[in-house]
Amino acid sequence: MGARTQAEGFYGWWLLFFLLIVYTIPIGFAFYSPMMLYPFMTEETGWARGEVMVGFTAVLLLMGLGAPLVAWMISHFGARVTIFIGGLIIAVAAFLMGLMGHIYPIYLILSVFVGLGIALASVIPVQTVVVSWFSARRALALGLVMGGGAIGGFLVPQIISRVVLSAGGNWRVGWFMIAAASVVGAIMAIFTVRNRPEDMGQCQDGLSSDEIKVVAGGKSRAVRTYRTPVSWTVRDALRTPALWFLIVALIGGHFLWHVVLTQAPFHLQDRGFDPATAAFLYSLAVGLSIVGRFAIAGLGDIIEPHSLFAFGTLCILAGGILFWFVSPEAMWIAYLYPLLAGFGFGAIYICEAAIIGNYWGHEAFPGIRGVIGPIGVTFEAIAAPLAGFIYDIQGTYLTVMLIAWAGAAIGFVAMLFCRPPEPKEKLDMTASSA
Repeated sequence: MGARTQAEGFYGWWLLFFLLIVYTIPIGFAFYSPMMLYPFMTEETGWARGEVMVGFTAVLLLMGLGAPLVAWMISHFGARVTIFIGGLIIAVAAFLMGLMGHIYPIYLILSVFVGLGIALASVIPVQTVVVSWFSARRALALGLVMGGGAIGGFLVPQIISRVVLSAGGNWRVGWFMIAAASVVGAIMAIFTVRNRPEDMGQCQDGLSSDEIKVVAGGKSRAVRTYRTPVSWTVRDALRTPALWFLIVALIGGHFLWHVVLTQAPFHLQDRGFDPATAAFLYSLAVGLSIVGRFAIAGLGDIIEPHSLFAFGTLCILAGGILFWFVSPEAMWIAYLYPLLAGFGFGAIYICEAAIIGNYWGHEAFPGIRGVIGPIGVTFEAIAAPLAGFIYDIQGTYLTVMLIAWAGAAIGFVAMLFCRPPEPKEKLDMTASSA
């Protein structure tokens, strides 16, 4: 059985469908939607913008700082159980937020648990499963699944915003919706997700064991981009310059994206847009990242992901500059900035996982993500409160925008140097043993 192709009965394609839904729920509901609840919360509680954004920072920090815990959970219990536990944590925290989130200390504590739940239920475990199931079609698979987060980020905030508006601005209803959806995602994960193809007697990409050897040897036409020929450890990966160039590029691109994303509901209303239009444009930026994610799905196995990542960073930079000049009198800017910023973010988001999997292999993937998470999110998480507090002090976002533009430019340059690492000692050992 191991010698024949298993593509026709390959569970991986069904798994992508289930993972898309499982991933969409924590990202679309728990990560993107609270941004639409913050204006209602500040209006009722009297909190400043910087204060409410500290909660979002707590979410981001735990998503990143919890990465080592996520990697440990995956190695000990598997991605399926990790996602299930994360969904339940989000559900409990979101439900309590709806009951007690108006008390600031409790709001901050619950934000921490929302972030921890998202970390356990979304990016690292979902990407780990995809990278484990797919190699030759890795970028395609990642783009299809991660596109679910963009779809959820486009649709769910608008739905929740309309429900809250119809409830007279009762933001608690939004948190209850997040809690209910998280329970559904957790249940789906435990029944449908399988950690590795070996768990079902299958191999990566639905190939036979003999075909896997051909692909690993670089003799298959299906693989057009770089794949590491050796099995990396996290310690060895940390010694490669490519990993640190990747980290710098991630920090630069994500920082600007988070400034644009988190301040959009406020900045757009400051510029004269009504709340409904601001909610639509906010969601549009997230939704249009679908284009970038699906573009990488189509191109990431043909063109080297580091080149696509650099292009995506340029798009974020252009969108971030246009974001500053947005106004109801120039609607073309209002629609172009979400397209550029969203496309760019979608592109770098998929390329990040593809680069890690291609450069250092699927075995080291969760460990590397566990290292990158805390480093990257430390910088990403300060974007929202920094922008909010600078606005509270200066009455303008110009200073933080200048910082974010410079960071994205540095990230673009760093990605130009992020080339496949050459493990010379490992290659020499492999050659001698052969």
